Amino acid sequence: MNSPIIGGALESTIDYRDGIATVSAPTVPPTTLPASYQTDFSPFGVYNQVNEPSCVSHAWAELMKLWWYREHGEIVNFSPRFLDILSAEPDIPLNGGRRPRTVAKISATFGCARTATVPNDTSLPIAQYRDPSVITPAAKAEALKYRIPGYLAAPLDLKGLRTYTQLYGAVSVLMQIGAEWYTPDWADKDIDPLRVPQTVIGGHQTLTKGWVDFDKNTLRNSWSDQWANKGEANYSWSAWRPYMLEGWTIAELPTDLKDFLANLPAPSAFHYQWNHNLAYGDDNDDVKWLQCVLMILGFLPPIPADELGIFGSKTAAAVGEYQVSKGIFPALDSVGPQTRAKLNTEFPISN
Repeated sequence: MNSPIIGGALESTIDYRDGIATVSAPTVPPTTLPASYQTDFSPFGVYNQVNEPSCVSHAWAELMKLWWYREHGEIVNFSPRFLDILSAEPDIPLNGGRRPRTVAKISATFGCARTATVPNDTSLPIAQYRDPSVITPAAKAEALKYRIPGYLAAPLDLKGLRTYTQLYGAVSVLMQIGAEWYTPDWADKDIDPLRVPQTVIGGHQTLTKGWVDFDKNTLRNSWSDQWANKGEANYSWSAWRPYMLEGWTIAELPTDLKDFLANLPAPSAFHYQWNHNLAYGDDNDDVKWLQCVLMILGFLPPIPADELGIFGSKTAAAVGEYQVSKGIFPALDSVGPQTRAKLNTEFPISN
């Protein structure tokens, strides 16, 4: 078998709004997960990315197939090539990978054309495969009909990942892998269960679509139905957790939540000035924007939308961590002149 190119999946740029979306999405009623579970992908066939570094788009196009089939009862052959071309970014070279969040955002904004309109010819040289001219006005118009309703960052703990898998059908997971995935050959007996990498050689995107016992999950690959068990294999969650970097799935978010998130600034565009001291128990916009920057900087774990603006215990702990990092004597219950000065320097309003 040919050895696929590894490195097609790159870590997504962190955006605090994704975390807010995940913890603000409607709560799933607590249930006991079954001992085993599998989402049926058999109606769809298996993609084959061959040597194109396009695993992210292939995994996401497969997830879109499942979503559309569940919603409309129709099998649509979405073109990974369409997603791959439109998800190019300035810092990624021609033969580079793609970021999962970017691909998800493309499918929510522009949708995805069918392979009948944008053929997914993975035998092409990379320059031809990624030729932007194949994204014609007709392809863009068709793609809009298939826009996804939204996307969520998925948890990677065992219960969370399995809950999202059962709820949404599958989770697109970025994993660090090694040559063990395709050597000595692609036979199921040599692949399943998947071996953790002795040496990480790159990032790869697959779909987690079920589980077979208390520890082993099942994933779906994009290396044709000749790989492992018709394109699928099992992996030990406990062994692989250190190599799992991020997960995403298709989900419909409430309109009010989408509108709320759309009005929050991107991390790169965040600017604000705090002119007044803040204290535990305050409830105002200054606290809301304080919480946003603490999430951007990584001091505050994502909090639900309905908690933004309220200075509570989570915010107090994050304020203390921020103060210590800036050499300010920690006063967890308040944001005083020194803390405000640091924040205003980090997120200045342009004159």
